[in-house]
Amino acid sequence: MYDASHNFLNVHEWAYGATEIVHILSLTAAIGFIALVDLRLLGVAVGQASAARLARATAVGSLIGLVVAITTGFMVFATDPVRYFNHPTMRLKLVTLLVAIIFNYSVHARVARGDFPLPIRRGVASISLLLWVTIVFSGIFYSFT
Repeated sequence: MYDASHNFLNVHEWAYGATEIVHILSLTAAIGFIALVDLRLLGVAVGQASAARLARATAVGSLIGLVVAITTGFMVFATDPVRYFNHPTMRLKLVTLLVAIIFNYSVHARVARGDFPLPIRRGVASISLLLWVTIVFSGIFYSFT
């Protein structure tokens, strides 16, 4: 049986807070890069770059941000996995994260790099933004309940 009392983040006072900071910053970087592409798909000018060029330019940064955010998220989750998993908002966040990652690396990537009509680009960008905003607010709501 897992004993969370021996978890590094539970034992060292500074470790939990530092991990949360890294989690939030990396999630911000990942979502920020993805949102740049989404804004371009919506038709909002982000310089003169096309959505395809922005997607290529931000791909590594968003991937690194996601990997670090997921890693630190699991570290925080491990501090009290039963409490985290039993909370419906956290389950919503985890399911939405899985859907957002699949969507981002399939439909979103294809539309961002392709020549699709504006309504399709706007629809994909809107879905993407909705998914990522849901993830952020689920984390915030969990923190305050």
